[in-house]
Amino acid sequence: MSRRLGVRIRPLLALCLGLGLCLVVCDAPLRAAGGSAATVSAENLKAAFLLNFMRFTDWPPATNGEFSVLGVVGDRSLEDAIFALADSQTVHERRLRVVRVRSVRDAIECHLVFFGSSSTSIGDPTPATAEILAALAGRPVLTVGDEPGFLALGGMVNLYREGEKLRFEIAPDAVGAGGLVMSSRLLALARIARKPVVAQP
Repeated sequence: MSRRLGVRIRPLLALCLGLGLCLVVCDAPLRAAGGSAATVSAENLKAAFLLNFMRFTDWPPATNGEFSVLGVVGDRSLEDAIFALADSQTVHERRLRVVRVRSVRDAIECHLVFFGSSSTSIGDPTPATAEILAALAGRPVLTVGDEPGFLALGGMVNLYREGEKLRFEIAPDAVGAGGLVMSSRLLALARIARKPVVAQP
């Protein structure tokens, strides 16, 4: 059963999604889930970012299917926010499907996998972030996280806070290795993380 967002955050979230990567969302302040009608919760803001990452990324034709699949590792509150949007959103003219990632196999079947900062917990058998990222290396799965060091583990996109604002950084080398192509509009808004160049002797 789909779980629904509170009514008061819907107008701002719809605005964020409708504007796409003109990204008013980049400058939207983060607030707790009980924030005022003029603000949006951190979970719903992240959900808007993830949908826009999918919309502004192209996957190889072999990955096309009936659904655009967005997987979530560990972050139940974000999963709730995305589930609430799934019925009404499409990505690349395909219906959006949201799944809980419990295994490497689940992750491989996604278009995007988000790793929450609480991606492991007591009693949760989900493989560790590093294990899943290693299995996805070179595959056409966009990997997004929200904690320091995520890109160093092989992730492609990382969300981070700058004051009260949510920003993102991209590792283009990892994105390209997976056969994905990101819009220049998306790259222009990101902090770019490059692998250090090793000087040849």
